[in-house]
Amino acid sequence: MNVLYIRSGYKGIYSYFDRWIEEGFLHSPMRLLSSLDLDAQSARSIKSFQPDFAVIMVGDRIPSEWLTWLKIEGIPVYVWLTEDPFYTDISLQVIPHAGVILTIDQNSADVYRELGCPHVYYMPIPTNQRLFKKLNTETSCHSNLLLIGYPYPNRVQLIKETANLPFTIRLIGKEWRKYLHKKTIKQSNVDIIDQWISPEKAVHYYNSADIVINPHRPYHFAFNKNQKSIQNISLNNRSFDIAACEAFQLVDLPAASPFSSFVSYHGINDFKRKAA
Repeated sequence: MNVLYIRSGYKGIYSYFDRWIEEGFLHSPMRLLSSLDLDAQSARSIKSFQPDFAVIMVGDRIPSEWLTWLKIEGIPVYVWLTEDPFYTDISLQVIPHAGVILTIDQNSADVYRELGCPHVYYMPIPTNQRLFKKLNTETSCHSNLLLIGYPYPNRVQLIKETANLPFTIRLIGKEWRKYLHKKTIKQSNVDIIDQWISPEKAVHYYNSADIVINPHRPYHFAFNKNQKSIQNISLNNRSFDIAACEAFQLVDLPAASPFSSFVSYHGINDFKRKAA
C-alpha cells in the first residue's frame, strides 16, 4: 500500500502531527510532500510512486488545482478535518475534493452526511503513546490544578471563579496575562507560563498535576469560522494525551461511549465540587 501524505502547511502542533503520521506509516511505502512542493516535478514523482491514496490534514493550504489533479489521476483523497467544527466554513470548501472525509467531531460528521457526502467517518486525533505516558516527575513541577491551552472565554471565566480557592493553579499558553485581572495574576497560588509549549514539555506538566482542567474551545468563539454554529460534542486530542499520562482530568463535555470513563463537570459549581 503506497501512501502519499501532503503536509498541512500549518506550524506549531501540526509539525508534530506530520512527524507522528510519518512514524505511523513506517511499515508502508510513503511519500511526503508539503504544499510548497506541489509543482511539475512533484507531479512526475507522484505518478512514479503510484500512491493508493493521498492523505491531507485540514486541506485549505493545499492549492485546489492540485486536489483536482489528484482526483483526475484517480488517486483517492482522504481529507482529515482536524479543526472541526471551528473551521467548518473552510472545511466545506475542501470536502468537494475529497473521496473520504475524516473528522474529529461527530456533529460535523452528521452535517457532512446530510450534505450528501457518502464516505464520512469520525476519527479523533490519537495520542502518541511513545511520548504521552506515565512518568515519575519532580515535585518542583507540582500543581493542584493545571490548564494548558489558549485562554478562550469559558476557560478565563473558570479560572476567575476558582483562583480564590485553596489550590495552586498553573496556566500554560499564550495571552493568559492579557485576559486575567492583574489582581489574579499577582496571586501567589497562580503560576502563568505565557507561551506555547511543546508536547515533550506538556507531558511533564500533565504528570505533575493533581487535576488537569480540560475545558473545550467554544463553538461560538468570536474568531471561529463556523457560520453554521455547529456545536462540538467530541473530546479534543488533549483529552487522550492527558489520559495516556494517567492523569486525572475534568472535561466540560459529556463523556459518551466509548470514552465514558472521563469525568465531566457541568458548570462552575459542579467543577468546584468535583475539584475539591
